[in-house]
Amino acid sequence: MSAAVLRLAVRVARGLLRDFLPLLVGLLVATLSSGAYAGDEDCGGDGPAFASLYQRDDLFRQALADAENASVSPRRLSGVTVPHHLLAGHLIAEGIKAVSGVRYKRAVVLFPDHFRDTETMFATTRRDFDTVFGRLAIDGEAVAGLLARGGEVIDARSCLFGRDHGLQAILPFLRHFLPGVRVVPVAVSIASRRRDWERLAAALGPLADADTLIVQSTDFSHYLPHHAARRHDQQTLNLIAAGTFDQIARLRQPEHVDSLGALYVQLKLQREVHGAAALVVANENSQQYDPLPADETTSYMVVLFGPIPQDEPAPARRGTRHLYLGGDTSFGRAMMKALLDERASARIETEILQRTEGRPLVVNLEGVVLPNLPEGLGHMTLAMPQDLTLAWLKRLNVAAVSLANNHARDLGEGGLAETRRALETAGIVALGQGELAVIEDVELVALTDLDVNGSYRNDLITPDVLARLSGRPAERPLVALVHWGREYATDPGARERYLADELSRRGVAGLFGGHSHAASPAMQALAGGDTLHLYSLGNFLFDQGADKASGALVELTAFDQGTVFARLMPLPNLFELARAEAGAQQDGKSSSDR
Repeated sequence: MSAAVLRLAVRVARGLLRDFLPLLVGLLVATLSSGAYAGDEDCGGDGPAFASLYQRDDLFRQALADAENASVSPRRLSGVTVPHHLLAGHLIAEGIKAVSGVRYKRAVVLFPDHFRDTETMFATTRRDFDTVFGRLAIDGEAVAGLLARGGEVIDARSCLFGRDHGLQAILPFLRHFLPGVRVVPVAVSIASRRRDWERLAAALGPLADADTLIVQSTDFSHYLPHHAARRHDQQTLNLIAAGTFDQIARLRQPEHVDSLGALYVQLKLQREVHGAAALVVANENSQQYDPLPADETTSYMVVLFGPIPQDEPAPARRGTRHLYLGGDTSFGRAMMKALLDERASARIETEILQRTEGRPLVVNLEGVVLPNLPEGLGHMTLAMPQDLTLAWLKRLNVAAVSLANNHARDLGEGGLAETRRALETAGIVALGQGELAVIEDVELVALTDLDVNGSYRNDLITPDVLARLSGRPAERPLVALVHWGREYATDPGARERYLADELSRRGVAGLFGGHSHAASPAMQALAGGDTLHLYSLGNFLFDQGADKASGALVELTAFDQGTVFARLMPLPNLFELARAEAGAQQDGKSSSDR
């Protein structure tokens, strides 16, 4: 036997022992010990509690230990999505722990019918469950209400609820973290379709009150090598961020997720019943746990749903990093005067850092940075004092700036060179046209389609510039910061739509624009989720009032496996806040003088 064949055999054997033996042993022991699942015995109706599929608690206790430092949400959440492979038991534990800060009356558990045992599209049970941590009771009243609706959900005659790991792997964690909660398990047929999911969401709607937690037990990309799984996960992440049901319904099962129905129903209930935001806090792949390459992998996600404030940063977690993207920024003209006021400066710093927590930030820096500003500059020639600009960039932990815009050459090539020197001396990455940098494991590229200020050229992103983005390694996500379009527009024109399609075809996972000074209200997913697109971030720090300008941040959560989740965070008009604080301080001084 060759060394290569031997290594493959060892890997396969190790994978089988690790992933499937506990499941098979648990099923065999449960079957032999209770006789409950032998032959064609009817498991419908009232009866004894289902025996635990798992007879040992060591896998669960190890997962609990791995999640010991995981955070608990400070607010009541309405839903959570977790895996059901115990290989990713630490993620199950982290997800259920996150919701454990409050008490829930019931937990509705949506899981895939792996063994295709449902007689219709959805099934539930009236039996309780024994777990390795004790008994978990059914919410009999809620189950009876579902069954009384006339066919959407049936009482399963098969014994799937006692042997399907999609449910059984979750129950011990619910018993541990949510003592006293009652469960409403719902098996979702793999054969179900969108019209069925809509009916199930309607049936579950009356149960989804403030005392109910919706638990979606699903694994994501299946049976693909890691590079393909990574791409499918990125598509799913982008569609969750964009939140479009038509696109979600077109995901493929199991290439994207092992229960598209459970994902759809979860998102539907969270959006339409709770008005809840989605926050993906983990995305891992089984390849990350195996040093040898695998032909087939499985991906896992943890998603939290609830009244998560848009200005609240994502929680820190091992295996993730965070990066923030801001829009048009200039520390010159009236912005400079406002920031020289101590009270205004403190207010602006607070507004920004409460959203970023001082994590790395990237902005579009419009204008020239000079040690001394020349007199008599025209209003549309943007220049910034070096000391003030660098101090603020450091104060906000700006890791990189884009100079790919129509103001970077306002004082010619010499002004651009002076700006680059100042930034690089301060340790801040300066990105020009088509230049790339890796920040927090996200690969950024800066692009501008606009020439110098006052020029009408809007064709600088040429085929040659685009071609340089092709053929990159896919180990990390590529995010483009693009200066384009029309001022004060929030939607792309024909040129921008063309460029967005071209960038999507070249593997850009996130596409975020600048120049318009007005923030777009929502992100869109292109090409089935290949690219998440926001036409304009609007202003970050720029001296324009709220009558014409607005701004937003994008929070990027980068995961070790090479994917990224984006979240839109609206900003107040920081220029007006600064002016208001400066004016209030001046009024206070005037009053004290009288």
